[in-house]
Amino acid sequence: MTRRAPRLLLLFCDDSTLIFCARMADLLIEADRSAQITFAAYAPESALSDRQLRQYLPHGNYEILDTVGLTAALMNGAYDAILTSRVFRPLDRLLGNPLYRQKSGRARVVSFLGGLDFSPGRGMRNRRHCDIVYLFPRKTCEKFRTTYAQPATEGLAEWPIVGFGHPAFLMPRSVPDKTLDPAGDIYFFAQALSPSTARARRHMLEVMAAIARRNPERTVWIKLRHLPNENTRHLHRERHDYPGLAAACTDLPGNLRLTARTMGQALSNASLGITCTSTAAIDLVREGVPAMVHLDYPDTTLDPLVEPMRRLFSGSNLVKSLDDVLNLRFDAPDRDWLSGIFCPRDLGRDVLSRIADAALQPPDPFEKNNRILSTY
Repeated sequence: MTRRAPRLLLLFCDDSTLIFCARMADLLIEADRSAQITFAAYAPESALSDRQLRQYLPHGNYEILDTVGLTAALMNGAYDAILTSRVFRPLDRLLGNPLYRQKSGRARVVSFLGGLDFSPGRGMRNRRHCDIVYLFPRKTCEKFRTTYAQPATEGLAEWPIVGFGHPAFLMPRSVPDKTLDPAGDIYFFAQALSPSTARARRHMLEVMAAIARRNPERTVWIKLRHLPNENTRHLHRERHDYPGLAAACTDLPGNLRLTARTMGQALSNASLGITCTSTAAIDLVREGVPAMVHLDYPDTTLDPLVEPMRRLFSGSNLVKSLDDVLNLRFDAPDRDWLSGIFCPRDLGRDVLSRIADAALQPPDPFEKNNRILSTY
């Protein structure tokens, strides 16, 4: 019997979810080149600019779904699975209702975290009704099982199925040595919410200007998360944007520049990456690029993301003082920390295997009796 190619719908609404979809699609195709993958934008929460769509979906190959369309995609049998890094409210509402959740032939919903999760309790709670849930670090997987998952019993599998990983958190093939590439550029990866105050953001601008002055042979880039006019509807709205702060300065060095290029383009020529609370730290580690996490900027007590970031990167060797950052003193990531947060690179194959398992759940043990009773 010929196995049917998996039919998969990947949902997005903003740049973060679209980047997730692009990475996930690559892993799924690598695992099964016959996979039929459809990208779909959830229009009620759309927060994408023309530039972002051209960057990540240049051919415009995607569907547009409203709430009715998303409900149909879940229930009408057109897809084997819906993969998403955000559980949109209509999905959660339908899956939270046993009448819809137990309906045969519907798409299985595979939910991933959106990235670095600084509110793991909320992240787990929002995914408790999905069929398959991928989490990290490993300890979060175990906490989810203890808190939400129904353990396997006779005739019934574990639900939700719990997996470990994320397409941005693939185990690096190599770790950097102590020598900085003499030819590459230096990047500061900005984040929408951190630092949270204008003073703290000016501090980071001044830090990068100081690095540029000390390294005149290199280009130092501030990689923007958004252009100033692109985040008006984004879940994470940026205040005190770097282009505006830079425009107010008259003494910035010529080798300090701003860019909105993609993460892939930045990583292709980066010799070192610096960030505060951005998922960019994970991208750098995954690609084997030296990374530094700087959390000692002004007004950290006003920034709710600093302490969760510090906890998540505790023991990583990546959190660095201002003196370390200014002098570009970096370390390779700790291997034990890596194994707790980065997943095997065959994630696509693991996802397809779990989707197949979810589609073959054992029949309801009461189904036969229900059919008998319905004839009377």
